Amino acid sequence: MTPKQYEELGKGLINLANMIGGLSIINGIFGTNHISPITIPLIAYTVIGLYFSGITLIGEGETK
Repeated sequence: MTPKQYEELGKGLINLANMIGGLSIINGIFGTNHISPITIPLIAYTVIGLYFSGITLIGEGETK
C-alpha cells in the first residue's frame, strides 16, 4: 500500500469510531430500547480500538 492509502484508511477508521460513538449516544438518549450495561464496555472498547488503529495507520503512512 502507498503511504496515502495508509493515511486514508486511518482517517476512515477514525470516522467509523465517531459514527459508532455518536449513534450509540443518540440511541441511548432517544431510542425506545435503552442500551444494556453489558454493551457499554463493548462500544467503548470498539471506539478506543478504532481510534488507536486509525492513529497507528496514519503514523505508518507518514513514516513510509
